Amino acid sequence: MTDTDLIALRFVNSDARPKEALVVCTGPSIAPIMAWYGAYYAGDRYAVYADGVKLAKDHNGELVETPND
Repeated sequence: MTDTDLIALRFVNSDARPKEALVVCTGPSIAPIMAWYGAYYAGDRYAVYADGVKLAKDHNGELVETPND
């Protein structure tokens, strides 16, 4: 993955309506988008996927690992 490749970042939230949100972004945008989502949906049960791969997040919803190429 390069900095200009587009990635489908999908949030699946059991506690929200709608349950899924899709953001198309570049790799460097993943961490700040996850941080915003985690702050906005604090306390919700949700998972984040980048191009179908589940991403690890901390208790604040921030990215723990950088996605692999």
